[in-house]
Amino acid sequence: MDLLTGNRFDVRSYGIGAAYAGWLLRELGADVDHRTALDPGGLGAWLAEGGAFEAGPGLARRSGAMLITDAPVTAANRAALEGLASEGPVTWITPWGLAGEWAERPASDLALYAASGWMSAVGDADREPLAPPGAQVQFIGGLYAAIAALVTPAGSREITDVPLIESLAATLIYDTVSFQYHGLTRERAGNRFSPAQPTLVTLPCKDGHVGIHAALHGQWMALIELVGHPELAQDPRFAMPLDRAANHEALYGYILPWLRERTRLQAYHELQAVRIPSSFMPDVVEVLDSPQLAAREAWRDVALPGGPQVRLPGAPFRVLAANEPQPASGEPGPWRPGALRVLDLSMGWAGPMVGYVLAEFGADVIKVEGTSHFDWWRGSRPPTADSDPWLIEISHVHNAVNRGKRGISLDTRSPEGRELVCDLARTADVIVENFAAGVMEKLGLTYEALSAANPRLVMMRLPGMGSTGPEAHYTTFGNTIEAMAGLSSITGYEDGPPMMLSNALGDPIGGLVGTVGVLAALAGRQQDGRGRLVECAQLEGFLPIVAEAYLEYQVAGELPGRRGNRRAGSEPSGLLPAAGGAWVAFEVRDDADWSRLAPTIGEAWALDPALASAAGRSPRYAELMAQLRAWSAGMDADGVVAKLLGAGIAAALVSNEADVLGLEPLVAGDFWVGHDRPPVGYHMYPSVAIRPGERPQLTRPAPILGEHTREVLAGLGRTQSEIDALMARGIAGEPAVAV
Repeated sequence: MDLLTGNRFDVRSYGIGAAYAGWLLRELGADVDHRTALDPGGLGAWLAEGGAFEAGPGLARRSGAMLITDAPVTAANRAALEGLASEGPVTWITPWGLAGEWAERPASDLALYAASGWMSAVGDADREPLAPPGAQVQFIGGLYAAIAALVTPAGSREITDVPLIESLAATLIYDTVSFQYHGLTRERAGNRFSPAQPTLVTLPCKDGHVGIHAALHGQWMALIELVGHPELAQDPRFAMPLDRAANHEALYGYILPWLRERTRLQAYHELQAVRIPSSFMPDVVEVLDSPQLAAREAWRDVALPGGPQVRLPGAPFRVLAANEPQPASGEPGPWRPGALRVLDLSMGWAGPMVGYVLAEFGADVIKVEGTSHFDWWRGSRPPTADSDPWLIEISHVHNAVNRGKRGISLDTRSPEGRELVCDLARTADVIVENFAAGVMEKLGLTYEALSAANPRLVMMRLPGMGSTGPEAHYTTFGNTIEAMAGLSSITGYEDGPPMMLSNALGDPIGGLVGTVGVLAALAGRQQDGRGRLVECAQLEGFLPIVAEAYLEYQVAGELPGRRGNRRAGSEPSGLLPAAGGAWVAFEVRDDADWSRLAPTIGEAWALDPALASAAGRSPRYAELMAQLRAWSAGMDADGVVAKLLGAGIAAALVSNEADVLGLEPLVAGDFWVGHDRPPVGYHMYPSVAIRPGERPQLTRPAPILGEHTREVLAGLGRTQSEIDALMARGIAGEPAVAV
């Protein structure tokens, strides 16, 4: 792929984050000089292919190249990178950010998950909370670093900080915003996504478990019809989502008999046949053998030095069409002068996140919603004639990911509505959509149609499973993607079933991958004047997040099991209880860590010489965790964290959403941004996890449905009488209440 031909990056990776950023940029055609401390016999063979392997990659750059690194935060490295930034742009992935008192605090993946709020709502209510098992945080940081590298001007003379703690907090918008709206913290609900979501659930079937991800009203109706109980639509116990949540055990009494008669694959295909997002919870082998991924040639063969050839993910970007080169037209249209022009046709989270991130960096984003079939994240059903017209404006998730945009309402199912979309496309730079394969074709809004009068148009498609392959038409949510990539199969307690995360990670990953793809296509257009249709299937964009497990299986020959919070190579590691029901995450990363922790504990068992090496500690993991938990249980959480940090151990309190809002590195980094929006009022929302010297700040809250319809249509040249006629006929819509 040649989208980034002529762009030069020097990557100095000490971990997965910078290495993944470099891999993405190299896959897009950039000239990447990569020096890494990763293992050449492990993920390094894939992420740093063609690079140099060094124990301590030096912090240096070629003339004219941007430097990307995740070097440890030390005074020496800070001074070195500040010096390099005086010559050209530097992107630095850091654990806690460069601002504030935590900048040089010990860090690990598990500590970051704990502090960010990721863990508190995952797992059983009466057991410890759970984190995902790998370095997902570093991959997320790598995505943000790639975006930072592509939005940073070549003439920049500063360090752009990409804090991993912000990378996690920015992908966890459900809880921190919901807490402010409703004043409630979210409890762990075991096999359910949340206590309020009984049909986002993992349930047993004949040969394992199936994920049912039926969040919308239509999907609920399809589910009860499929399992043979349409009468539940009239049952007051299940009338509304909260009723179903209160009676979820009774509800499962109707669903489980249907599942017990079916294998995972049978249930999966039958659920998908009626357009219910679902997953058969594939394990790593089943993901590697996926017919959908095979049909799309999603894997790449990677040779390990002196070892086997393994399959690992290929680039998630596909250029499906490219137009002939054209000069910029300069037509004004309804856009802000000088801004990147983005037409957002997407719904939910993944697609809208692309528009949101672009808006953070100055794009003028116009979000198009239907007059009655609006973004389902506003709510799964339109308000009835006698309901509150503000009902569709109080969704914390919609309001978080659509900030910075203008919003218009058009009936795209009508010829006139489609014509207006085409008129907007004629002067746009970018279009984003995330519908299932075939939807845009049914609407007549194909790239061919939308770019006919605008050959420079870049269109990003984000289908869940891809636009081709035997499962192309299957419907997905973020939970579906997470499960179908195999992450759910390795997340959970050692003695428990596969477990969903609590934040639908597939969605923000899809949005971030899509953003990288858009920025790369724009960079390509700047070089050659060609508009392009780019596809980033959300499942394929998520595969790298699970790459450690794919590699582990192929090298060791055994399926990765669920390990709770135990981290591979960190002996011991996990969660420790503290007074008041709090939990503290910790990782003993090496023998030096243990040599400092043992005297801090000060008890005879900890000073046993047999524990001095990881080889001595590993077989005694259960015993050590029991003793450590007895040591910590009587202390308050702050005391436990202080003792662990004092010994140089990476540790953090397992924070809930209230804790995260006041977390020191997020506050010190000005991560939270306030918006006042009717009818919900003033609240704090997360920023992007990219901080140049001056963090970009959105000034516009998420739009009210149809808030800017008149303004945008007037910018298209429609007269007020013409707009009135469109409104009267339902082709265009405006707010149901005064704004």
